Amino acid sequence: MAAVASVTAQAEIELAEGFSLQGFLDVSATSSDVDGKDTKSTAEIGEFEVDFLYGGDSINAQVDLNYTDSSGGVDLEQAFVGFSVSDQFSLKAGKFLSCIGYETYDVNTLNQFSHAASTAGIYPGHHTGLAGVYSGDTFGVYGSVVDGTWSADGDTDDLGYEVQVFTSPAEGLTIKLGYATEGFEKKLIPAVMESYADADDGYIIKERVKVPGSINPGFDKAMINLWVSYEVDALTVAAEYSSLENFRSTDPLKNYGDGDAYMLMGNYAFTDTFNTTLRYAHVDADGVEIDEFTISPRFVISDSVSVITEYTNRDYAGRGDEDLLAARILYTF
Repeated sequence: MAAVASVTAQAEIELAEGFSLQGFLDVSATSSDVDGKDTKSTAEIGEFEVDFLYGGDSINAQVDLNYTDSSGGVDLEQAFVGFSVSDQFSLKAGKFLSCIGYETYDVNTLNQFSHAASTAGIYPGHHTGLAGVYSGDTFGVYGSVVDGTWSADGDTDDLGYEVQVFTSPAEGLTIKLGYATEGFEKKLIPAVMESYADADDGYIIKERVKVPGSINPGFDKAMINLWVSYEVDALTVAAEYSSLENFRSTDPLKNYGDGDAYMLMGNYAFTDTFNTTLRYAHVDADGVEIDEFTISPRFVISDSVSVITEYTNRDYAGRGDEDLLAARILYTF
């Protein structure tokens, strides 16, 4: 039994010679119980994505469009053009996904429902720039220069950089070591001073005036990411480590500062139509500590339809814990 049975199959639909499309529809329901808060339940279109692809002799291109209920509109996720310089070396330019990390960005290729605490908000996402990759028989190198590794801010004032080396020294074994960085310039954060006037029912704001505020000092955000995966028959196992530097956020649960993040994952396909993922993730950083355990059974209904369920417990080390129950109907085409 092949290990790829753990992920719903996806086949391209040919539109014309060299042109094709593929995509997926994610309909999800979740229930999140956080200590001290009311239970939050959702039912929504998590994502509907359509990817348009072109493949020629030496030129390829891809445009990904997606819709989510949370955004309420259609967004351009990716748009890039690639050029094969040789059988082993290629370039691409445009908007594309970071090379960093084991867990995939799109939910249609995840083994489980959710992204781990050690990856969500830590991995870079999509950015715009230029990338090159050399792929040998057992060894390869990837490098990119982008507008912002994490910020994707659309300007070239503070560029971001990624580099990754990867190897497959044995059948089923993959090892990838990557480094990502981005410089954030010194910025003045303006403040507003308000003056008040008396009113019959209290005070009203008479005037708002912008005044000098605090200074956000410039800093370099960076991460080292190492992951190893091994696939044999119906079993897939993976381990990942990330070293974090200057991971700052206004969200206290994401304001990691410096720290480490770990993930261990195992997926076993019991039959062609049923597999289960077990995952443990841990974040140990200046600003937060998280322990997370996940179990995610998947039911494969057909080549294009799967039902993914999940229970996840997150312990925020002194800030309470969270229990997540979730289910996803995934249709791929």
